[in-house]
Amino acid sequence: MIKKAITVVIVLLIIHFILKFLHGLDLFKHVYNHTPGPCRIVPGQGIGYEDMETLPNGLTLITSGLVIPTTSPTVCEYRKKHNGKGRIYLFDFNKPEKGIEELTIVGDQFNQSDFGPHGISLYKWKDQDKVTVMVVNHGSTGDTIEKFLFIAKDKQLKHVHTYRDPSIHFVNDVAMDSENSFYFTNSAYSRNQLLSVLEISIPLAYANLIYYDGRAYHKQYDGFVLINGLILSHDQKYLYTGETIPQRFHTFTRQKNGTLSRYQEFNAKTALDNPTLDKDGNVLVGSHPILWQLMAHLDNPETPASSQVIKLHMKDGVVTKMTEVFSDNGHTLYGSSVASLYKDAMLVGTVYHKLMYCEVRYID
Repeated sequence: MIKKAITVVIVLLIIHFILKFLHGLDLFKHVYNHTPGPCRIVPGQGIGYEDMETLPNGLTLITSGLVIPTTSPTVCEYRKKHNGKGRIYLFDFNKPEKGIEELTIVGDQFNQSDFGPHGISLYKWKDQDKVTVMVVNHGSTGDTIEKFLFIAKDKQLKHVHTYRDPSIHFVNDVAMDSENSFYFTNSAYSRNQLLSVLEISIPLAYANLIYYDGRAYHKQYDGFVLINGLILSHDQKYLYTGETIPQRFHTFTRQKNGTLSRYQEFNAKTALDNPTLDKDGNVLVGSHPILWQLMAHLDNPETPASSQVIKLHMKDGVVTKMTEVFSDNGHTLYGSSVASLYKDAMLVGTVYHKLMYCEVRYID
C-alpha cells in the first residue's frame, strides 16, 4: 500500500513538472501583430542586431554577429553561409535614410577575428564630447568585457582594455556607472549546449549579477534562472534587469559603493531580453512572447519566432504600468531582443534576424 502511494505521488510530481514546463514554454499563447506606426526593415549585412544603446544626440551603437558559448552547429553554419562576423554598427536617428554603418575597430591588442559581441553599454562623460563603450565578447578562449572609446567623427572604436576574470564566465550584458566600473550578468553557468538546456529546465538557478568597482569583482545577487540584459536609470539610483526565465523584471536600489538592494519584482509574463531607457526614464524591453519559438529560433535562425516590445512605465524605480508597443507573430521580424526609442522613432533589434525602424505615431 505504501509503495503504491509513493508511486502515485511520484507520477503526480512528474505530471506536475511536465505541465509546468509546457506552460513555461508559452504553448498556449497567440501573438497579434501591431506597430506604433509605419515600420520598415533597415538594409544591412549583419547576422542579428542583438543589443543597442542610444546617445542623447540620437547616435546608436548596435552589436551584431552574436555567437554564444552554447551556439548550435546550425547557427555556426548559418553564420558562415551569410559571411557573418562580429561587428558594431552605427545608426543615426536624425538621418534614418542612411541606414547602418559599420564602425572601424582600431587597436593592436584587439583580435577582431575572434569577436562575438553581445551586450553593450555607453558612458558619456559629463561636459565632454567623450563616450566610453563596453561590449560583452564571447571569444574562442572564454568571455571577456571589452572597453573602447567611441570616436564619432572618424566612425571608429578605439580599443582600450580587456577585462578578464573567473567571475566573467557566461556574460550576457554590461551596464557602466562610470568609465571604469560596471555591472554585468552571467546568464547561466554551463557552457555546454545540452547541459545549459537542462540547467534552465530543472531549473538550477545558477545565474548571477556582479559589480566591478574598478579594483575588484563583487557578487551582488545569485539564484537567477536565466538573467538577461540590464541598465541603470538616468540618475543611477536604480538598476533594472530582466529574467528571460521565469519572465520577471527586477529593480534594485544602489548605494554609493555600488552595492545593490532588492526593491521590486514584477511579473512581465513575457520572456525579457535587453532593456533601454526613453527620455523620461521609462524602460523599453525587447521581448520574446512565445518561448518555445525562441528556443527553436536559437537552434536554427531560419525558424521564425515572434517578436514583442514592451514599455514599463516607471516611477521612483517602480513599475506602475506595462504596455505593448510592438508585436509581430514572426511574419516580418524574428526574435526581437532590444528596442530603442528616440523622439518619434523606434529601432528594434533581433538575436539573429533583421533590424527594423518604426515611425512612432502613437504610443502609450
